[in-house]
Amino acid sequence: MSAKRKPGKIFIIFIALAVIGLFFTGCCKKTSTMDEAGKAYQSGDFKKAAEMFVPEAEKGNAEAQANIAFMYYCGMHFPKDHKKAAEWYTRSAKQNYLNAQFSLGTLYENGEGVKRDFEKAYFWYSLAEKQGDKDAKRLRREVERQLSAKQIKELKQKIAAWKPEK
Repeated sequence: MSAKRKPGKIFIIFIALAVIGLFFTGCCKKTSTMDEAGKAYQSGDFKKAAEMFVPEAEKGNAEAQANIAFMYYCGMHFPKDHKKAAEWYTRSAKQNYLNAQFSLGTLYENGEGVKRDFEKAYFWYSLAEKQGDKDAKRLRREVERQLSAKQIKELKQKIAAWKPEK
């Protein structure tokens, strides 16, 4: 009978060591880098937020890219630079990040950091609208007035064929 108990004890010891190992390696952190960066941003510590967002953005994190874009757009920690904001929003929008798509549409509509382009504004607003953004729907309709029926038809084909980048 005692031979049957040893595997049970070994299993329990193994589980206990695994749990202790996970605890000490920090794999089960309660907050992520993005959470910490968000907290720093919300508290007004834009320097700390930027220091945390930038590495994530460079790794391809669409949310971090959109946050960096917004910080450039508003001049938070970074010098105000609408061109750089457009670059970061584009990276994020291409990954299907709704806020970046909406913001990029706005930049193209207004010609901020990019050449004013109603077709591109229509395109990005439409993608944001497809994700349920009601403001994007309203703005897409406004921009649509600046486009010909042929342009709209071509854009609808591009939108239908569009696939996000990974």
